[in-house]
This record gives sequence, C-alpha cells and structure tokens, in this order.
Amino acid sequence: MTITETRKQLLNLPEQLTDEPVIITKHGKPAMVALGYEQFESIMETLEVLSDSELMDILRQSLTQADQGETVALDDAIARLGL
Repeated sequence: MTITETRKQLLNLPEQLTDEPVIITKHGKPAMVALGYEQFESIMETLEVLSDSELMDILRQSLTQADQGETVALDDAIARLGL
C-alpha cells in the first residue's frame, strides 16, 4: 500500500490489519509497516521472552532433551508434581 493510499484508507486500516501487517511504500520502496494492536502486543511479548536469557537457556535445554527422547509421560509428570 502506498503512503497516498494509506492516507485515503486511514480510517479503514484497523479492519485491514487484523491478520497481517501492511507494508507501506514510498516511491515503490518499503517505508514502514502498519500492524494491528494485537499483532504489536504479540511481537512485544515475543521479544520480551526472547530477551530473557535464562528462560531461553532453559527452553534450549528442554528442546535438546525432547530431541534426545528425554521426555516424561503426562501421567508421570502429574504424579511427580503431586497434582
């Protein structure tokens, strides 16, 4: 969508931004991105998780364990946790 089109469609943009961000171009080149508030919140939450180095280390370790078959059955996990 061009900047000119964006100006004309400004009031309708919230309805257009429900699924995917819209790339806004200037002179045929990407200039900015418009995205819905829920998309923005999701991206910010993802960045927060990714920036937590301790959490990411635990996640990487968990993925490695899963890849190596080091998993626990749900019933066993529930029993171990006393739930």
